[in-house]
Amino acid sequence: MYRCRMSITTRCARCGREIEAGSYLCERCREEEGPSLGTRIPPSSDLERRAGRWPAWMPKPSPVQYHATVMVTILIVLAGLAAFAFLNHRGVGPFPAHADSWSFRPPSSLVVEATVTNGGTRTARANCRITQLEGQSTVASNSVLTDLIPPKESIRFRDVLTGVAAAPSGTRVTVACN
Repeated sequence: MYRCRMSITTRCARCGREIEAGSYLCERCREEEGPSLGTRIPPSSDLERRAGRWPAWMPKPSPVQYHATVMVTILIVLAGLAAFAFLNHRGVGPFPAHADSWSFRPPSSLVVEATVTNGGTRTARANCRITQLEGQSTVASNSVLTDLIPPKESIRFRDVLTGVAAAPSGTRVTVACN
């Protein structure tokens, strides 16, 4: 009589050696590190790459430490820029200004003479905005950068506003400097 015998051995999933039934890997493959030859090696993570750059005795930095270091550096740079701007602009201005006179020059220009005073303690230039107003509407305007003004002194300057349609009637001219 012929009987079917059940197999008491099987093959190792990694190397193909004969092993006991019910096992998946042979003893040799279970002791090995790393993936089998048939599987793909996953790429190393950012944390693993960073860990490889430090000696074994040195603690490895975490991603939070990297971000915190960058954030602190940015804050220090911004604080330095703010301190530089404060110290560099201290004693500059204010610049009170007023239009002394204005006259129409045909065909479409308005000549404005103005005075600006440096109220600060340092020599500086003033950036002045000259505006021609009729009622509440702006007709023409121009921006002028003055010459250097010594502290507590005034200078006079002249500017020409273009695009004035006709001789101004009821026109006001304002000068604002900073």
